Amino acid sequence: MMMIGIAVAALLLCAESVQAQSRVVRRERTERRDDRHIDQVDPRRTRTREVPPAPDARPRIKVVDNEVIRSLERERYDSNRLSMADMIFSTGGFMTTEQVIRSAKAFDYDSNRVKFLINAYRNCVDRYNYYMVLGTLDYSSSREKVIKYVLEEKEDMLRETDAVRRVSNSDMSAIIKALKNETYDSTREKLAKMIAYGSLLTSRQIADMAKTFTYESNKQRFLEYAYQFCSDTLNYLVAVETLKYSSDRNELMRFISRR
Repeated sequence: MMMIGIAVAALLLCAESVQAQSRVVRRERTERRDDRHIDQVDPRRTRTREVPPAPDARPRIKVVDNEVIRSLERERYDSNRLSMADMIFSTGGFMTTEQVIRSAKAFDYDSNRVKFLINAYRNCVDRYNYYMVLGTLDYSSSREKVIKYVLEEKEDMLRETDAVRRVSNSDMSAIIKALKNETYDSTREKLAKMIAYGSLLTSRQIADMAKTFTYESNKQRFLEYAYQFCSDTLNYLVAVETLKYSSDRNELMRFISRR
């Protein structure tokens, strides 16, 4: 009987040992499966997502080839030239002031030239020189139409950007020449305002522009207008002194003092 009891106890111990080994094996298999799962998933969880760079919001300016300008010059009819210009600008083409002048000279009629110059303004890369294109127009009334359009456009564009441009001495020489070439003071006044708007002028430069006027009334209106674009307002007396009559000077000084 004792021998039978020992045998039974041995069998029970063996069974428990087998069960324990089975549990260990199952746990190891589970851990290996978990390891494999982690090896497959973790890289995806830890991989850094590459974000593509944001596209440049600024439009790319592409100036047309001079061959395009020669095509406009070779065209026989103004209506076709206007259509060609529409296509150039609507497809993102830009021109320099020099190219605009060359193209404008190709037109036969002032009325069509005005249409082209108005259309070309927004697609000119150096709009600060746009006063130069007025020399291609035959009539003062035509120049006034372009000036009026440019002044209205400049107001909108200056609200979009606060960028201003300092006027160099060499630029000022060309500006004075353009102002002197105008026949009428009324047109000269509009042209001077077109040039001043959005520029940064010194008191001396404003004074030199004012000296090109024939009539004191036009000069005074320009000086009132140009004050807001003066870079050294503390020296504006230099510009005020270009007025001939003391009454006009006093009126201008009162205007400035009230600002």
